[in-house]
Amino acid sequence: MSFEPPSFAKINWTLEILGRRADGYHELRTILQTVDVCDQMQFVAAESNIALTCDNPAVPCDATNLIYRAAVLLQELTGCDKGAKIHLQKRIPMGAGLGGGSGNAAVALLALTQLWELDVAPRDLFRLGSQLGSDVPFFFFGGTGIGIGRGDEVYPMADITAEYLLLVNPGVHVPTREIYGNLPSELTSTPAVNKMPFSLEAAYARMRGTRWNLRNDLERPALALYPLIGQVKERLRELQAAAVLMSGSGATVFAVFESEAARAQAQQALSETGWWCATTRTLSRSEYQAALTRISDFRFRISD
Repeated sequence: MSFEPPSFAKINWTLEILGRRADGYHELRTILQTVDVCDQMQFVAAESNIALTCDNPAVPCDATNLIYRAAVLLQELTGCDKGAKIHLQKRIPMGAGLGGGSGNAAVALLALTQLWELDVAPRDLFRLGSQLGSDVPFFFFGGTGIGIGRGDEVYPMADITAEYLLLVNPGVHVPTREIYGNLPSELTSTPAVNKMPFSLEAAYARMRGTRWNLRNDLERPALALYPLIGQVKERLRELQAAAVLMSGSGATVFAVFESEAARAQAQQALSETGWWCATTRTLSRSEYQAALTRISDFRFRISD
């Protein structure tokens, strides 16, 4: 038995820091969105061991990899002694603010649940996902969603659509911990409890109150430490992007264009920069789930 599911990337339409939590983490409110850029994964049944390989030699294939860790956590939860050969074709840049590793981990949990014929409740998958990373639970359902808490408490929202997106990564590696460590004091000194609760309706209305009401509170420290990201943003504005924002903790910047022609012109203009560029579009929740369901009999649904 084998499965070959895709593992999609995400962008953040908004990412707000609402203060510091009692546990020392930052309280977030972020609107996440799957896009159709993806890694490709393969899962093949094996006797007992977990064997992970990747076509990118820069990707670790040991116990530090989220895919490997997801497999081990699933074995520990269920007592399963089965193994798997897992191969990752890496297309999403590493450490780029696009959730590549988190998506890999979520897809691994879903695929291995099927491969090993396990009966695992969705709440348990969410719990395992949260242990692996704050973005992982979002990749169980995709589309547009809002994340609160550390970002790992996720709720589906009405899908936001953008057909002409361009992702640009200048090749800068941005350590997430470094960015959070350099947040301005006004974002971290206020207790998070004073800025909650919220409503999904209000969050969506704020997002769509103007044509593109984007915000990322991690941009300010990221651009201060890595000014090349700011140069990417400025270049995309010059190329007539309707909206430009850094995704997650960077360094990828996404640009919204109003037409295929405008996006193609921008991509051509950036072709000599050496920056990684990828055309993409938003992936709705139904499209995301269908992409997984076509590969195998995934049983996970939001309603569970």
